[in-house]
Amino acid sequence: MAYNKLQTMRDNIEAIRTAFRLGVEKRPPTADEREVLRKYAGFGGLKCILQDANELADAAKWSKSDIELFAPTVELRRLIHDYSKDDREFAAYMDSLKASVLTAFYTPEPIVDALATSLRERGVKIKRFLEPSAGQGAFIDSFLKNENYPGTEALAFEKDLLTGKILSALHPSISTEIKGFERIDPDFEGYFDIATSNIPFGDFAVADPRYATSKEIAYRQSTKAIHNYFFLKALDSVHEGGIVAFITSQGVMNAASPFVRIELMKRSDLVGAVRLPNNTFSDNAGTDTGSDLIILQKHTGKKGMSADEEFFIQSIIDRDTKAPTNKYFAAYPQNIICTEAKIGTDPYGKPAIIYKHEGGVYGIARDLRDALEDSLRLRLNIELYNNHGIKPPTPDPVKPIPAPKPKVTKVTETPLMTQYREMKKRHPDAILMFRVGDFYEMMGEDAVKASEILNITLTRRRNGKAGSIELAGFPHHALDTYLPKLVRAGQRVAICEQLEDPKQKQKEEYKPTEIITPPPTVEPKPAPAPVEPVKEIETDGGPDYTDNPDPRLFAYNLFGELEPLEKPKRQPRQAKAEEDKPKPVAKIQISDEQVKKFRPLSEKELEFYGSLNWEDNPPINGFYETMMSIAHRQMAEMEAERQAAEATKKEIITENGTIIEKTEGYFVPQPREVKAATPAPVERDMSPRKFSEDIQHFHQNGSMVMDKGQVGFLSEVRKNGATFTPLPIKPEQEKRAMLYITMSETYQQLYHYEAETHEASTELRQHLNDYYDEFVDRYGNLNEKQNAKFILMDANGRDALALERGENGHFVKADIFDHPVAFAVDEVTSVDTPMEALSASLNKYGVVNLEYMGGLVDMEQDAMIDSLAGHIFYNPLVANYEIADRFIAGNVVQKAEEVKAWIDREEERIKDFPGYNGVEPFIHLSKESLKALEEATPRRITFDELDFNFGERWIPTGIYSAYMSNLYGTEVKIVYAPSMDEYSVDAQHKNMKIWEEFCVKGHYRTYDGMNLLKHALHNTVPEIKKCIGQDENGHDIKVPDAEAIQLANSKIDEIRNGFTEWLEAQSTEFKEQLVDMYNRKFNCFVRPHYDGSHQTFPDINMKLLGERCNVKSIYQSQKDCVWMLKQNGGGICDHEVGTGKTLIMCMAAHEMKRLGLAHKPMIIGLKANVADIAMTYQAAYPNARILFADAKSFEAKNRVNFFNQIKNNDYDCVIMSHDQFGKIPQSPEIQQEILQAELDTVEENLEVVKQQGKDVSRGMLKGLIKRKENLTAKLETLQYQMEQNKDNIVDFRQMGIDHIFVDESHQFKNLMFNTRHDRVAGLGNSEGSQRALNLLYAIRTIQERTGKDLGATFLSGTTISNSLTELYLLFKYLRPKELERQDIRCFDAWAAIFAKKTTDYEFNVTNSIVAKERFRYFIKVPELAAFYNEITDYKTAEDVGVDRPAKNEILHNIPPTPQQEEFIQKLMEFAKTGDATILGREPLSETEEKAKMLIATDYARKMALDMRMISPAYEDDPDNKASHCAKMIAEYYHKYDAQRGTQFVFSDLGTYKPGEWNVYSEIKRKLIEDYGIPSHEIRFIQECKTERARKSVIQAMNDGDVRVLFGSTSMLGTGVNAQKRAVAIHHLDTPWRPSDLTQRDGRAIRAGNEIAKLYADNKVDVIIYAVEKSLDSYKFNLLHCKATFIAQLKSGALGARTIDEGSMDEKNGMNFSEYMAILSGNTDLLDKAKLEKRIAALESERKSFNKGRGDSEFKLQTITHDIANNEAAIERMKADWERYDKVVQRDKEGNPVNNLTIDTCNLSDEKNMGIHLQGLAQRTDTHGLYQRIGEVYGFPISIISERVLADRVEKVQNRFVVEGNYKYKYNNGQLAMADTHAACMNFVNALEKIPGIIAQYEERTAKLKADVPILEGIMAKTWGKEEELRQLKSELAALDRKIAAELAPKHDEKDGEEVKPDTQQQQPAKVIEAPSSSQSQSTDDKKSMVAEPVAQYNLIRATCNTQIRHSGI
Repeated sequence: MAYNKLQTMRDNIEAIRTAFRLGVEKRPPTADEREVLRKYAGFGGLKCILQDANELADAAKWSKSDIELFAPTVELRRLIHDYSKDDREFAAYMDSLKASVLTAFYTPEPIVDALATSLRERGVKIKRFLEPSAGQGAFIDSFLKNENYPGTEALAFEKDLLTGKILSALHPSISTEIKGFERIDPDFEGYFDIATSNIPFGDFAVADPRYATSKEIAYRQSTKAIHNYFFLKALDSVHEGGIVAFITSQGVMNAASPFVRIELMKRSDLVGAVRLPNNTFSDNAGTDTGSDLIILQKHTGKKGMSADEEFFIQSIIDRDTKAPTNKYFAAYPQNIICTEAKIGTDPYGKPAIIYKHEGGVYGIARDLRDALEDSLRLRLNIELYNNHGIKPPTPDPVKPIPAPKPKVTKVTETPLMTQYREMKKRHPDAILMFRVGDFYEMMGEDAVKASEILNITLTRRRNGKAGSIELAGFPHHALDTYLPKLVRAGQRVAICEQLEDPKQKQKEEYKPTEIITPPPTVEPKPAPAPVEPVKEIETDGGPDYTDNPDPRLFAYNLFGELEPLEKPKRQPRQAKAEEDKPKPVAKIQISDEQVKKFRPLSEKELEFYGSLNWEDNPPINGFYETMMSIAHRQMAEMEAERQAAEATKKEIITENGTIIEKTEGYFVPQPREVKAATPAPVERDMSPRKFSEDIQHFHQNGSMVMDKGQVGFLSEVRKNGATFTPLPIKPEQEKRAMLYITMSETYQQLYHYEAETHEASTELRQHLNDYYDEFVDRYGNLNEKQNAKFILMDANGRDALALERGENGHFVKADIFDHPVAFAVDEVTSVDTPMEALSASLNKYGVVNLEYMGGLVDMEQDAMIDSLAGHIFYNPLVANYEIADRFIAGNVVQKAEEVKAWIDREEERIKDFPGYNGVEPFIHLSKESLKALEEATPRRITFDELDFNFGERWIPTGIYSAYMSNLYGTEVKIVYAPSMDEYSVDAQHKNMKIWEEFCVKGHYRTYDGMNLLKHALHNTVPEIKKCIGQDENGHDIKVPDAEAIQLANSKIDEIRNGFTEWLEAQSTEFKEQLVDMYNRKFNCFVRPHYDGSHQTFPDINMKLLGERCNVKSIYQSQKDCVWMLKQNGGGICDHEVGTGKTLIMCMAAHEMKRLGLAHKPMIIGLKANVADIAMTYQAAYPNARILFADAKSFEAKNRVNFFNQIKNNDYDCVIMSHDQFGKIPQSPEIQQEILQAELDTVEENLEVVKQQGKDVSRGMLKGLIKRKENLTAKLETLQYQMEQNKDNIVDFRQMGIDHIFVDESHQFKNLMFNTRHDRVAGLGNSEGSQRALNLLYAIRTIQERTGKDLGATFLSGTTISNSLTELYLLFKYLRPKELERQDIRCFDAWAAIFAKKTTDYEFNVTNSIVAKERFRYFIKVPELAAFYNEITDYKTAEDVGVDRPAKNEILHNIPPTPQQEEFIQKLMEFAKTGDATILGREPLSETEEKAKMLIATDYARKMALDMRMISPAYEDDPDNKASHCAKMIAEYYHKYDAQRGTQFVFSDLGTYKPGEWNVYSEIKRKLIEDYGIPSHEIRFIQECKTERARKSVIQAMNDGDVRVLFGSTSMLGTGVNAQKRAVAIHHLDTPWRPSDLTQRDGRAIRAGNEIAKLYADNKVDVIIYAVEKSLDSYKFNLLHCKATFIAQLKSGALGARTIDEGSMDEKNGMNFSEYMAILSGNTDLLDKAKLEKRIAALESERKSFNKGRGDSEFKLQTITHDIANNEAAIERMKADWERYDKVVQRDKEGNPVNNLTIDTCNLSDEKNMGIHLQGLAQRTDTHGLYQRIGEVYGFPISIISERVLADRVEKVQNRFVVEGNYKYKYNNGQLAMADTHAACMNFVNALEKIPGIIAQYEERTAKLKADVPILEGIMAKTWGKEEELRQLKSELAALDRKIAAELAPKHDEKDGEEVKPDTQQQQPAKVIEAPSSSQSQSTDDKKSMVAEPVAQYNLIRATCNTQIRHSGI
């Protein structure tokens, strides 16, 4: 039975209604209701519920295929709304329902029955059943129906709220959890027998913090993909031997990565896998998708994998079809259920095998049972299942017996294993660690135990012919790490060295073995016979030494300290009387798995933990301690108490807690004799108890504390208390621990107090010094080895170790011992000048404090104010002076208004009381301040200068509503929601303007004027689809409807463009008010002129700077920039490469520190530069204390200590690389805040998308849901980590960093943002990078602390390198508060104000012109630039006056070689056809087909560089790019040979790779062989594998030993100061970004280039190589356009308000146009192609316009015809009414009297006539003809019979009419069958309705007549671009004639001529003038800045069939 959407919808609605009703009535369902509930099939495939269905008008938006579902959808929404408690619950239901559209596909019942039956027949009995994704309970029904397993406990999870209600109603007896499976209680781990379900699939993240933070990588990775998570979580939830049977996507087994499958096979046995056909879900859910049934049996102790499991792990790809599958199915094809298979594609368009089964679900189920029968029979271990994985106990180890006489036997084991087993026999109850080489290894059961405790890998080792044995181990140097863990886990440990040669038999002499046992005292064993020299050594009371010490013997005490065994042993104590000895208690064995579990005690656990006690079996940590106390309370009255008391009589009380056995002793030392005078030791309470002290902020699980004089650890730490566990330690250790604890807690209290209060605590600091000094005197430095191990046992130990730092090989105190490090404490006491006093005042108070300043400088206050005139102004708003750079800065318009209001108010107050209150002097000062503000106010922008965008968020929506009401001719309401950045529109009374004129009809839906209005406001275009046929499954093939989209675009443009015209038509007052709003909001910023010349930089050492860094003086630009940064608290240093940004950074950081403007600044830079930054800082400030992070600082073992060094020390500056900065943990609170804001935005966007219904694609919806799930999971994981890791590690907030200098800040430009403009070119990646997000976290931390913007300084010569988003993202980093003031809360809101989106025409990769959406025009540029420049110091090298060479660009144009000419033609053909065989490669796969243009781009780039990049079959050509480049390099080499001039060669393609052909090596070969250049003088930067090698090459370059250096942009473009002898730069290719080209050129064009200055006229030649007809020209033009736009935006000299990326460059003349002409060859052909494309676009637009007008014409004709018909009908009906009205008889009440006569009835009474009429209605059959039966008032009455279907049976239905000019009916012609009077009155009532019908016709006609003028207006409209089209065609014809005339041979021309700016007009190269039509813009009042050589078109054509080469004249 085919899937029926309508029936499914109805069944779902009835099921939901029933579930709601049952919930209200609180009762179980009846049998009938259960059937209704079972029909619920979910909403997978019913996407219609996403659409609007709130009112009848919404039906117009629905597609034809879904319109039948409109009414049920309305009913569904109303049903849910009626049963919801409030709007919030209704929204929750609907959200859950809509989200389920993507996942709710239910499994057919026969399929589940087949699985359940197969398991049951194999003997699987279920007592505990888990369904993790239950739906309506199909698996529960199948597995548990008919009481198959009576008493079964079942738990089901369902995330969807409505489905969960139905599940609960259907199965009231089971436990139903309406939440995600990840919320399952941890107590259920290992609980269930079987888990089975059809699980969700997708890369949705799962919010399970425990898995996300697990040490197991498999668990962490599983939280990123929900299907993997379900498998692992389910395996954890079933017991050992339990079964997991899931239906899931084929992606689990087909995925290329085997990682998850490997993890599954490690944890379970593969019982079977079955591939289900694609039509499994067709009937039940309406979807065709591939799926697999995978059955696993949990088996964590498995030893290896079977062949089937090895197959399961491997996915394979068919060579012929490219379709993926799994090797398991290749081995077992019978497990693929199908009757046919063919090649197709999966839902993502990738190749896939499509399986079908013609037998439907029942046939599939039948074959599934057969496949399962074999799999279960062969692989299901029913014994393992029934026994829960518990195996029979293994026999005890064989005890040592006297060695028998040697016998000659066959060796079956390796000598190593023989030796191991000999040692194991001697220590059967200890874990034996065997030293083998550099590893300690454990084998057998010891390996299994150790791997679980230590979390190390368990593997196997071959053991000769005896098979293999379990093996686990670790490096020998890690012994100190792992040994304490084993001891704390309660294990005895024996350590033994392997023999030097295991083959050499030694009888009884082995290397020493140590035995370590946990702290509790155990019964001393009787001295063994001296067969094996074994000795136990007691260590608790003090070390016990042997007479024959071995240097490798050592003892571990509880603190992990090594105690050497080298002194003579002491006499052992005498043992106590036998009766005093404790009776040995049998040691209870417990598996490690039980040890790890934390849940309510079971019987076994009760038995185990009850055996723990403080006398003979103490707990080893807080966990065991807690469990013991619980068990003891439960067993207080049990028999164990009696046994314990009995055992106490024989117990030995010893001081020691650790026993070490050595295999060389002869006896076990006895306890020392106790002297009679010695008092008996006082027993101390060692039981766990409540911690008696208050919990402090630094307390956590594992903290070492003191309680009532005892040392111990805390566990179960909460706000209100914790559990204290005493430690049994010896007195000397206890003293040290107490002293350490006191010191550590003092430090924590000191730091916390000072960080919170910003006040120094002298008393606490003195205590800390005292405690530290005493500790060091007694025990040595904290970081000494014996102390460090002990301190690290404390959870806060790392903090304590950071109280020391290393200097010159010694440990010294951290700064916190001397002064506070959590805040600045330096106090300035005197300065030399008022300006310095001003800086100090700003530092201390944040304001101008004249009293404080007067105390710093020896000057009267009035004199000081006078000397600061122009620098400070009185601000009455704060009643104080403010610095000029702060007062006359920022929003001066608002500030001036407020100051003026204050002056007016005060003058009014005192006008009658002169001199009152002494306010007059302040009024005078305020007027001077006001005057300064007014003078600084930017020039007011007038209305004529403004360019408005429709949809700018700052414009009130009332203005938009008024405009649209005027345009549509009806009232339109527009509302804007700022939080969602969403406009909503509404019109109560729609008309033909909305329905017809501004309407586009698509194949699936109609977009009326309101839809297009919303798109116009958001500046988007609807993606309209059309159907081009159906696929093999009968589904529509949908493609974009280009014609409809273009029509919609033109109508949207009409709306948007009409807004400006409408504004211009408004009143002057209205326009002035709008302009005032704009000026107040945007044209209000002032950037002061920062003059830093007064700064003296008192600490700087210019002598060292000159010697080490060659810095002779400080530029004025550097001083100004530092002053700006000091005043603003940060900003952007946008200085060109080579202008001294490094020194700016160092000086600003130090000055901020010196003046207290920053307490602890940080500098981060590129890895290649950071060492130079540190060196520059140290040279400038040799006495500064800087912390420089080298590579070792961030190794895992050192990282935490390094973070603590930052936290605990008051460094002048911390310097590290970008990568190192990324490893600093960011504040969880800040991360949570930012992620929550992002999640809120996504949720709002998701809500908008859902409201758009059909207007949104399934992919977009899924993408948003995925992003929401991922963010939710991140947040929950973050919250979990915050709870778990409280105070566990130092994060960025705790380090105290309060300013970040970010060098090369463009590296962080990839910050996430949200936008609707996903198809617009040039926006960058909206997802962003983690690196950028980390920086945002850090900056937000600082901004939150200061409460204002900035807090960081960005330094880069390329702050805007490529994308429009970069400018917005700079503001997002640094100015979040100011953006919010401007109502800019997202990128779209910013772009709506400052950018115009247009459709431009650009080249694609094959030089064809295509249309592309882009933000081309940037409007309101001065205000945008002012906003940027307010916090930016922008300087070019010319501005700075850097003594550096000029750039002399030379374009080297290279004709294509014959091979390239031929390949270009192939490439163009490939781009058109997609036939890859043309290029000599395999045909494109379906995936590659989608990336065709990317492949073409790659080929084109390689072709231009060298044909051998494409295929090694091509040969060298003397005219290729490599040859040209080699020739040029050789010329420069010989020209500057005497000066040993050097050259850089850049290429990002064909970089050096050893052993492979590459362009670098090819050019080097030519230089050596053809030009005789020595090989050692040519180097590649890629050869430098280390930083030392890199520096060596750079030095050699500066020395002239290396003359030519090759490299890529990334490796050679930054961090290379090798400019000393550089004379030329060669660009083999052109990078994509302007910033990359700038960085490349900056390697030679920078200060310090001595050879260029002295011998090359202070110029560096930059040679750009471009092959004609290649991408070289395209990339160069693109680069130029971007570079020019960015430079214009940054420069303050903006003479226009608009920048057009696609306009001519007016500022630089025709220089770049000449470049374009040389590179392209013939721009006429370019212009011709552009004109043809533009003409084609206009003709298409005209066609759409005419089609729309034709539709309107037809509509007008139809309406006119309808009006005529209606008017005729009205006249005829009026005639009938007059006729009837004349003859009708009425009673007193005015009711008509019946005048009925029936032709076939002689009776006249109503009753009999009624009965007769009713009989006619039941028995008559007129066969569709009207038949007279009587009359009334002269009007004939007729009957007609119609055929209808009722309950699938055809019946006859009769209708009665009264005939006049029309046939009139009452009650649709049907008689009342129960009332004879009503039956008779039917005909009179029909005539009485005539006036009402006439009124309806008249109303309808009036409406139609109202639409006529609108349609006539549409008909009268003409297409407005006809003249433009005619002009373009004329230009095209003229251009054709010009091209024909120019296609004549040209004279030979030179190659590589230099283009000099001062000789531009003399160059005869072709100059392209702008087309005449483009000059129309010049008449516009609004000026436009331009950045493009040819007006209106921004790209050049580099390929043509015939071209004129301009290689130079």
